Amino acid sequence: MSATFVLSLDAELAWGAFDKKFGPELVRAAEWESREGIPKLLELLCRHRISATWAFVGHATLDRCSGHQELEPVSHERYTGDWFQYDPASDESQHPEWYARSSFLQVLKAPYPQEIAFHSFSHIDFANPGTPRQRAEQEFAACRKIAREFGVRGDVFVYPRNRVGFLDELREAGFRTFRPPDRTRFRSRYAIVNRVGGVLADFLGIAPLPVAPYLDRELVALPGSMMLRPMDGWRRLIPVGARRARMQKGVERCIREGGIFHLWLHPIQLYCQQETMLQLLEECLGRVSLLRDRGDLQVSTMGDTAEKYLTSLEPAAQMVCASG
Repeated sequence: MSATFVLSLDAELAWGAFDKKFGPELVRAAEWESREGIPKLLELLCRHRISATWAFVGHATLDRCSGHQELEPVSHERYTGDWFQYDPASDESQHPEWYARSSFLQVLKAPYPQEIAFHSFSHIDFANPGTPRQRAEQEFAACRKIAREFGVRGDVFVYPRNRVGFLDELREAGFRTFRPPDRTRFRSRYAIVNRVGGVLADFLGIAPLPVAPYLDRELVALPGSMMLRPMDGWRRLIPVGARRARMQKGVERCIREGGIFHLWLHPIQLYCQQETMLQLLEECLGRVSLLRDRGDLQVSTMGDTAEKYLTSLEPAAQMVCASG
């Protein structure tokens, strides 16, 4: 595959972390994402003429909400209570930390085309044993309903925390593409080992690997190459130079070897050290734009990448049919 840059963005607001720790800091960061972060990132993309895949938590796109008693409950060992216990069942004007309708519409109507994807409806864990199949199907169906409402393809799905589950149900709901866990140099069956390896790669500025799409349960899987980590907590110790180097090396390596450099991030995580984080993205996207204009690099969304991949499989399928 030709050298290609893909950027996917997990737009979560408070939905992304309320089950870990819900408090004033999360509320402030989520409100910033809704009112400032998404518009700033969108302006940056449009200025550099780059289309990205925006994976919204479906509930965050609602005009208003009055509760979701119809949804099958989920259970977690580490989280007690109803999944919607913090949801104010309100609207963006009162609780922008939970709702981002205005920003969603800005992305939808952006002057440079952007792709609308989904990050579930309410950010449940699809790999959690306490998530029933009916709830997974309801989450998928709610996202597809939003896609139909706004007349978008909306067939790309990004699993919360990249924890994949219910792929057959995802396909049956009408989705075509999803993002599995990142491709790394080594992957252990122990999650802690994988996390440590990822952190070391960030601190050392190790080049991320190019990725390629593949089929899984008749869905196109497009792994990530790297996540741009936030600058909060211990992550603020990751050198800015190492962050910059990883993104530069990712672009350079996919040009040299072919394949896709798939960068992803959460807009909410630009909240800490906003100027530094946005400057890093400015530099990366500026470089990508220059290389694209020179003809050295293609820029694609997850959905368009999947479409090209499926098209490339058609001649092989026709040959098999002919030989049969």
